[in-house]
Amino acid sequence: MTNDPMNPFEPPRAALDMAPLAGASGSLESAVAGRYDFSVGEVMSEAWGLVKGFKASFWGAALLMYALFFGATLVWGGISAAVFGKHQSPILVGIVNGLIGALMAPLLIGVIALAIRRAAGMPVSFSMAFAYLGKAPVLIGAGLLTTLLTYLGFALLVIPGIYLSVAYGMTLPLLAFHELGAWKAMETSRKAITHKWFQVFGLYLVVGLLVGLSALPLGIPLIWTMPWAVLVMGVLYRRIFGVPAAPPP
Repeated sequence: MTNDPMNPFEPPRAALDMAPLAGASGSLESAVAGRYDFSVGEVMSEAWGLVKGFKASFWGAALLMYALFFGATLVWGGISAAVFGKHQSPILVGIVNGLIGALMAPLLIGVIALAIRRAAGMPVSFSMAFAYLGKAPVLIGAGLLTTLLTYLGFALLVIPGIYLSVAYGMTLPLLAFHELGAWKAMETSRKAITHKWFQVFGLYLVVGLLVGLSALPLGIPLIWTMPWAVLVMGVLYRRIFGVPAAPPP
């Protein structure tokens, strides 16, 4: 609660936008050592409480990102149809989509960073989703590396690919909020997540199922469940790795 010292009759005000939210906050060192904990229900509940006031910023950034991704896919579709014909290998399509996704990493992390900032009690706005374009080379490099290794993992009996897709899931946020190289961020994410891999996988699975179910009644609930799903990742990231007091702009 705060008061203006120049006006003793002013009623107290709470700094709601900047106040840290409930739940533990970790650090890089404790994360790699496995000294963190969370429950699926707690993370989901906390994220749901953050949806109000976040939807406009999220959807503004997410729709723009989707439009760019859709445009890139259409351009590639035209080029590939001219070069390879209409009947293309599903493997080639999957590889190209992975490459496009890696190239979109600087925008994708902007959306995720909004959720992390919100989970840390920091202010968020639509424009902040583009604050990490200056880190595009390292973000794209990490996106390509994680995509390549995950695809290789799926080629090796599938299970390694599932493991890596979850274990590398925090790579981009680590690059955004900490001064790490691509490989260092990948290994930090993998080592930290491995300690509670099944718990993280279970959380993602439940959230994915709920978002999928919310799309059935005309998709209207997605207005709330999509930002909620990203906020789940934001809350989880804060609990595992913490958020620096002054993240890179």
